[in-house]
Amino acid sequence: MGWVFVVVGALLVFVIAAVFVGSETFRLGHETPSAIFDVDDAVREVGDALSEEVQARLTYDEVKRVILAALGHLETKGMAAPPGRDERIIGERPEVVVADEDAVAVVLGAVEQDGLDVADEDAYAIIQALLFHLQRIGALGPLA
Repeated sequence: MGWVFVVVGALLVFVIAAVFVGSETFRLGHETPSAIFDVDDAVREVGDALSEEVQARLTYDEVKRVILAALGHLETKGMAAPPGRDERIIGERPEVVVADEDAVAVVLGAVEQDGLDVADEDAYAIIQALLFHLQRIGALGPLA
């Protein structure tokens, strides 16, 4: 008679564990993984990805200021979280498309207000390299 309690107890422990593991597996499978974004890494990678002509015209500090302006634009479009906040979306992530011309115009406006003079093609090259970096680390989906 004692072995019945052992078998029922073991089955009960197994069922509780299976339900817990199943629910966590489902939750993690439907949750978007968060991407870790480090500004200094992005500045280094984006700066190194630029052509030699653009690298000759801009410093890493200027590249950083353009990147921060671009990230501010992506944040207003709902594509990036502000620093220190983890945006987790469970289920389907809404698709957001940002036109290159709009991004360059907004970024150029922001950096000009900051007193920085950057050519349109340089800003475009930085934004393209930044988007590639964000896609590589898993922060953005494929580029359109």
